[in-house]
Amino acid sequence: MNFRYELTPDEFLKLIHHFALDLLQRSTLDEILWLIADRVIAGMGFEDCVIYLLDHEQQLLIQKAAYGPKNPEGRVIKDAITIPVGQGIVGSVAKHAIAERIADTRLDPRYIVDDDFRLSELAVPIMLQGKCIGVIDTEHRQAGFYTERHEEWLTTIASIAATKISDANRSEELRKTIKKLENTRKKLDKQAEELKLATKNAESANQAKSDFMATVSHEMRTPMNGVLGMTDLLLETKLDAEQFEFIQAVKASAGGLLKIIDQILDFSSIEADSLRLKNRPFKFDELIDETLAIFQIQGRVEGIMVCSEIDQNIPAWLTGDASRIRQVLVNLINNSFKFTREGRIDVIVKFMPLEESRQPNSAPGIEPMQLHFEVRDTGVGLPDGDTESLFSAFTQADMSSTRTYGGTGLGLAISRELVELMDGRLWCKNNEPNGCSFFFTVKLETANPEFYPATSNAEKELIPTVSSQSPSGKQHKLNILLADDSLVNQALMRALLAKWGHDVSVAANGNDAIKIWQTAEKPFDLILMDVLMPECDGLEATARIRELEQESDRHIPIIALTAQTLSGDRESCLQAGMDAYVSKPLSRELLKGLIFRLT
Repeated sequence: MNFRYELTPDEFLKLIHHFALDLLQRSTLDEILWLIADRVIAGMGFEDCVIYLLDHEQQLLIQKAAYGPKNPEGRVIKDAITIPVGQGIVGSVAKHAIAERIADTRLDPRYIVDDDFRLSELAVPIMLQGKCIGVIDTEHRQAGFYTERHEEWLTTIASIAATKISDANRSEELRKTIKKLENTRKKLDKQAEELKLATKNAESANQAKSDFMATVSHEMRTPMNGVLGMTDLLLETKLDAEQFEFIQAVKASAGGLLKIIDQILDFSSIEADSLRLKNRPFKFDELIDETLAIFQIQGRVEGIMVCSEIDQNIPAWLTGDASRIRQVLVNLINNSFKFTREGRIDVIVKFMPLEESRQPNSAPGIEPMQLHFEVRDTGVGLPDGDTESLFSAFTQADMSSTRTYGGTGLGLAISRELVELMDGRLWCKNNEPNGCSFFFTVKLETANPEFYPATSNAEKELIPTVSSQSPSGKQHKLNILLADDSLVNQALMRALLAKWGHDVSVAANGNDAIKIWQTAEKPFDLILMDVLMPECDGLEATARIRELEQESDRHIPIIALTAQTLSGDRESCLQAGMDAYVSKPLSRELLKGLIFRLT
């Protein structure tokens, strides 16, 4: 005889009352689910129960608590039972969200045997806002054990617990999310520290690189100054035809090497993010005429026409870095000459107005605009394939050891970087029937010289304009102090200044220069000061001379002769108190003009 224990309605109400009160005290998912299993299922007289929650993403029912034979020790479920939605009686209840009461499981093929075969089963969905979030499943050894009342009671238990389960589930997910966020925050804090350290190291590396490039600039340009300067002096002596030819070859080779040095220094400045544009008003037609004049002479020698087609709408005055625009044009035209044996090279410039609004503080008549340049040639054209590789550093169309055309492969890479600094772009294409075109755009502003702030005399002196003509008027004889640690440069400057009719005294470092300047019987009219020297450099020596000058009303002009040409060098000279700046290798015309102007 089978014994069946069944609660009376009053006993069930009492059970529900205590369950609801206990449920209010529970906050975690584990506490709620184990309360249902331990208190309610046991109180209803069931001998077996498993509570599943639905993982919506995986569409899987996962065991979270149990009572009876499936109740693990210590409430720790190591191997949770999982049932796909739609499989078995439990999966079917989850899929259709309808309770099922099976009187004899032997007659239901959906019944899944886990630990033991039981003859009856009751499964009810845990519903929240019309959606199933889990299933309470109970089994019994006795066939037909579960009644309609059992189903109603278990459904009531599931309904009461649903909201609390959902809230606890969300809280648990929130706690997991917070924990993940906290772990992420710790990782980000660690990454931020690592990034801070990496940034500091990168800044140190960049500074070291800048210092190295400044040293390299000095160490390479100083001997180049001697080579070119001595070559010029030698060319002015009496030479036979063969000697003259040899010296011209030396000068041409030295000039080619200087261009390579300039390219390497420019590229290093770009990599170190230390290259800055110097935007000033300039006359556009002068920029084009001066740039093309050199190549038109070369073109006549090589039988290649060099022509220009300039849009008439381009304003006469523009604001931008004219020297960098010229550098890009020179690179591209040089490139065309390299690959063009006959025909012509055309430089075409078009005006492209921009819709960008004028800056609030801009002077009247100043508007943003864009220039579109094209350098078109009738040469061999571009290689087949991806032309973007041409703009990569150290890359050439032909990289083989037997290549016909030389070069460092830096010209186009530097040109693209310069164009991008001017908010433009650089690209190329082949033309029909032959040749190719290189295009670039730059953003500029129209300039009204009347409203542009005047440049100080010191700045004009520090960044002088090279003139191909000697200064008008006769230069009187000067007493000049030369401070330079290079014996070759000392010899060069002595010879050059003597040729111009001046007396020269030499100091090998800044300290000697100060002493000689202070103790000279005959006052000096000018100091030519190298920047990098041992013991005391030119900047420090100049600053000390300016301090000493405050005791008198005298001011001696000081011209910086430096092989450093990186960003900030001119500013450093200005701050030290120098009056002018000439980079090595020296331009004789420029130096002569400055001496005439300052004395």
